[in-house]
Formats: sequence, structure tokens, C-alpha cells
Amino acid sequence: YEVKKMENMEITRKIYSKIIFSIRDKKMTQKKVSEIIGMKPQTFSDNLTKLKDGKFPSVETLKKLQDALEIDLGINFF
Repeated sequence: YEVKKMENMEITRKIYSKIIFSIRDKKMTQKKVSEIIGMKPQTFSDNLTKLKDGKFPSVETLKKLQDALEIDLGINFF
């Protein structure tokens, strides 16, 4: 169980870093991204905090972020 928790933490932190880097790279704000994906800014912020803390947001949220930021978070559906 502890190993799985550590693996999840590593994965979620990598996803968090990709999202934060992409937002900065595109000179966007978290508020703007939240608007693009149709989420309240506070909810978006809460989702980022969850990622940083090792918890996954919904697949739907990750997919929306991946599309909005044009990055690969490994959420690919056909």
C-alpha cells in the first residue's frame, strides 16, 4: 500500500508540474485556464492542490486540462 501511495505521489506531482509549467509557458493565469475548462477558479485551485498532495482529480478534469493546455498528460482516448 505504501509503495502504491508513493508511486501515485510521484505521478501526481509530475502532472502538477506539467500543468503549472504549461500555464506559465503560455503566459496564462490559473483563472483563465479555469474559465477555458468551465470550472470555478477555486475548484481549479483545489484540484491543483490535490495533485500536489498526491490525489488524482477526475479523468474528465485531466482530459480538459490536457486539451486546453495542449499538453500530454497521458489521458488519451480514441
